[in-house]
Amino acid sequence: MSVLDSRVVVVTGGSLGIGFEVAKTCAAEGASVVIAARGRADLERAAEQLRQVSKHNPVFYPLDVGKYDQVQAFALWCSERFPEIHGLVNCAGVYGPIGKTHEVSMAEFSSTVQINFLGTVYMCHAFVPLLKSPGRKKIVNYSGGGAATPFANFSAYATSKIAIVRFTENLSQELAAGAFDINCVAPGFVVTRLHEATLAAGPQAATQKFFEATKKQIEGGGFAPAKAARLTLFLLSPESDGITGKFISAPWDPWQDRVFQDRLRADPDFATLRRIDDKAFFKRQ
Repeated sequence: MSVLDSRVVVVTGGSLGIGFEVAKTCAAEGASVVIAARGRADLERAAEQLRQVSKHNPVFYPLDVGKYDQVQAFALWCSERFPEIHGLVNCAGVYGPIGKTHEVSMAEFSSTVQINFLGTVYMCHAFVPLLKSPGRKKIVNYSGGGAATPFANFSAYATSKIAIVRFTENLSQELAAGAFDINCVAPGFVVTRLHEATLAAGPQAATQKFFEATKKQIEGGGFAPAKAARLTLFLLSPESDGITGKFISAPWDPWQDRVFQDRLRADPDFATLRRIDDKAFFKRQ
């Protein structure tokens, strides 16, 4: 039996890059996959490729996650086609404006937050009532650069991505009694179309250091998107039951290790956003 047999998984940003790799991995493991993204042509190509590895007929839906009316319509569309939805993966995102905050377009800054952060919020708001499962219900949100360290000149992207981490923690506590596991993935530097924006912006806007690092990472191939997809598969599967409210790095954390998994379940402060300098954490009574 495959890991996700008989499960329905919705993936935003599922037509390209990491989102597509997640959708393909889920489909190959038996899931019935629904992909959503803004570009119909990309969705059609992705669905055709998914059919080659899937037992089911993958379906797609053109969607701008930053527009709540579209998210609501998508949720209704899904509810009419599937009696149960077992997992939600929020991969949709954009880089947004690149440069010093006081020099970039505030309209572009706002749009980035709207898509990256509020898009994730909108999807959770609309789909949490639809998630049903005989086991635990799963949500995987995607963070990114700037969530764990400063990411100067990419403030719209970085702050929207760190907001997703805290939102994930909050939502996991809000839904703790509802058999939900809600976690956040940091995929590492995966070579996608996002990084074309860095090269186009140039070293002055992106900072010389990050511009050169981006070129080097692209030349070296970066981290394979399969790393993030495998972690996402784990977080959607029964194997991760009881792990919730965590921020996990696909390339850097030993998430496949049982000792690490046990600590994720047992330690409420582990793999979360916490200030740690000169602070001792005490076990809650």
